[in-house]
Amino acid sequence: MIQYDEADSTSHGARSNRRNFLRASALAGTGVLAGCFGSVSGAGETLTMGYQPFSAHAWEALIMKHSDIPQKYLPEGYSLNWQSALQGAVIGNRISVGKNQAGWMGDMPALTTIAQNETPASLVGLANWSRGQQCNLLVVPKDSDIERTADIAGKTVGVTVGACSHRYLLRVLEAEGIDVTIEDTGISTILANLREGRIAAGVGWEPSIAKLVFQDDLTRYVSTGAEYNVIDAGGIPMTDDLIENHREAAKGILKAELEATRVLATDHDRTLDLVGQEQDLRYFNRPSLRWGVYKDPPIGEDVQRLRYATDYEQAEEPGRLMKETAPEFLTEQGALEAPPPEDRYKPEVLNEAAAELDDAVEWSPRSTGNVSTTNSSTTGNASGGAQ
Repeated sequence: MIQYDEADSTSHGARSNRRNFLRASALAGTGVLAGCFGSVSGAGETLTMGYQPFSAHAWEALIMKHSDIPQKYLPEGYSLNWQSALQGAVIGNRISVGKNQAGWMGDMPALTTIAQNETPASLVGLANWSRGQQCNLLVVPKDSDIERTADIAGKTVGVTVGACSHRYLLRVLEAEGIDVTIEDTGISTILANLREGRIAAGVGWEPSIAKLVFQDDLTRYVSTGAEYNVIDAGGIPMTDDLIENHREAAKGILKAELEATRVLATDHDRTLDLVGQEQDLRYFNRPSLRWGVYKDPPIGEDVQRLRYATDYEQAEEPGRLMKETAPEFLTEQGALEAPPPEDRYKPEVLNEAAAELDDAVEWSPRSTGNVSTTNSSTTGNASGGAQ
């Protein structure tokens, strides 16, 4: 559970600046829509899926892209096209103008996506979650004198505004009673600035942070969201047109999602083989990819790196984050005029997909890693969070 007071965030920096930062995130990527394709019309279409190869919590999207899993479940005549993005806000904007029909992204861009009305979209599932070990990662140059989080006071910190890492940084400032100079840049620029010593610290997500720490040997972890009880999660929004007018295709995508999450959870080598085929990740060695999703940061926080869950109705903590805590935070900060309405959450599509899979596969879509029906009340994909 995220433990903080949503009502009091006026200290440690002007609230208007935070609103400007968060509002700017809603516009991120609007200038890069040319060349996108794939709208849904007629019977049988190519559906365009937005995904973030540099976001390890949602690597089931990469597993789907580089395997034949989706073809097993899509109705005849439908196929998937995969379109990468550096950050979730880009995918959200593509959904809002009808260029993507579904997307895998972090919690904050997922919520801004389902709050917009230009092209109505709804949250159909989680793309896994963690106790701050995937997106909420604070790192500093290896030779920095910063030893604990509070030491960033008065420093320049790089963060991608509108990402889950930004929400984490604001909570850190509040919890520590400090202020910093926020430099709003994309994750690749944050990494470059850390390499070149232009910023004192950076907040980002895996596997890019793991690459900089282990493969490049240039930075080190200072803390994660686990230290502050700030969890992070991924979300899967789909357009209402896809959900309502192409429901069998929507369910097929979610069936593939459940099987791909099973692979992510239970077959690490196959996962790394498939992820390693992604051209965007060609500069990452296999150990860095493994660190980014499977191995805990070596900073003394005894917290599991990734928890596998798709159903936010059953996974209590990330469900509360997506439906209550994060929408309230975004609204209070001025990024949303109001939290997404209740009808923007449509878990029933996933429930239908999981129910149909129950009788069709030997593994259980309703348990952790989809491997067993035992203890399904506390574990799961379609039924909840992981142990």
